[in-house]
Amino acid sequence: MATDEKDQSPAESAGGKQANKKKLMLFITAPVAVILVGTLGFFAFGALQSQHERNQVDLEKFGFDLRGTSQFERSEGILGETQLPSTFGTENLTPAERVVHSLVRDRENLIIENRTLRQQIEALEAQLQSYEEDRRMAEYFMPENFNQELQRVERMLLTYLRQSADAQRFSNFRLEIMAAAGRMEYQRFVEANMLMLDAVQRTEIVVDFLPAFMFCVGDAIDLAANSFNEEREIRDFFGNPEQQRLSPEIQEDLDIVLPPCQRELRQGLNTHMAHLLD
Repeated sequence: MATDEKDQSPAESAGGKQANKKKLMLFITAPVAVILVGTLGFFAFGALQSQHERNQVDLEKFGFDLRGTSQFERSEGILGETQLPSTFGTENLTPAERVVHSLVRDRENLIIENRTLRQQIEALEAQLQSYEEDRRMAEYFMPENFNQELQRVERMLLTYLRQSADAQRFSNFRLEIMAAAGRMEYQRFVEANMLMLDAVQRTEIVVDFLPAFMFCVGDAIDLAANSFNEEREIRDFFGNPEQQRLSPEIQEDLDIVLPPCQRELRQGLNTHMAHLLD
């Protein structure tokens, strides 16, 4: 074996040393190359990620700009004139930008539809309120309900007269005529102005306005009626003016003596209207 090792030529020995050097260089440079590749990959990934974030921000800004420059929102120009903001074409938009543009357009359409629906709802609510008011007025002025109110007013007036010391000079039959005349004027005032009076407002008219009118009517009957039969005819007419008719003579006399009483009462009630409508 020793003899064989000694017999190797110098060329073969030099070739072995050269191979060992290559292996050593490969062993040293391989880790360095791996480190360089990893470093380059890290920086390349960071650059790609930064670019992606910038693209994302640009896309978000694009959506914001689209929303802020809605074609449905008006602005004021330099000269103070109202104008619509300019729009841009969609032929150069990217697919992502087209999606955003479509979403913003849908959003604007929904806003308009919502505004229109809200206006329609408000109009329907106002119409419903008007119908409700009409229904209440119709129920209030139904013959049965309104006649009950008129009967109540006439009873209040008759009670007032019977308790008044100033009315003692009139007969009970005359007091009934006076109360019926007061009820007629109350009915005319409420129907003419389409009023819905509560108990307090009704009492104010009965106590504050109608007494003076009734006393005026009581004195006027002395001039219009020449007999008890004529006074009864007046009583029947005041009790049911829609169906009863006066004789021409009595009607002519009442047309003379009643207007002064009615004029003063109606002027006072018209002035009182502002208080009733508050």
